Amino acid sequence: MKFKSALILVFALSSSLGRASTSSYAHIIAERDSVLSEIVTYHERQRSSGTANEESIAAAQLKLYSFRRDVASTLVEKIKNQELIVRLFEENLKLIVFKREAGLAGGIQILEAKAALLEAKQTLEELRMGEKKS
Repeated sequence: MKFKSALILVFALSSSLGRASTSSYAHIIAERDSVLSEIVTYHERQRSSGTANEESIAAAQLKLYSFRRDVASTLVEKIKNQELIVRLFEENLKLIVFKREAGLAGGIQILEAKAALLEAKQTLEELRMGEKKS
């Protein structure tokens, strides 16, 4: 009888700890999303004052979209955020090509930008293949 009572107590405690841990995790996710969103907003506001650093904006957006993709509960949400990431890398490549034409970037910067874009596209296609399997 004591063993059965102890077993029930252990099960009850582990269930409540699981709920607390899930609740804590959800709180961390929500707070992290909020913080990353604030960082993006801060950098984007700098545009109005003319002090924006486009690389800082893109880096902040990349962190936000990557985070949202990684914690998304559905494949559709993951794909949506990965599409935003691909667009960021496409814009970055355009910027690097423009800089190269102006003599401000070299061939290696273009290759690095292409590699990052292709990696993002590969991830997007892998997600889409997963969507088709579902």
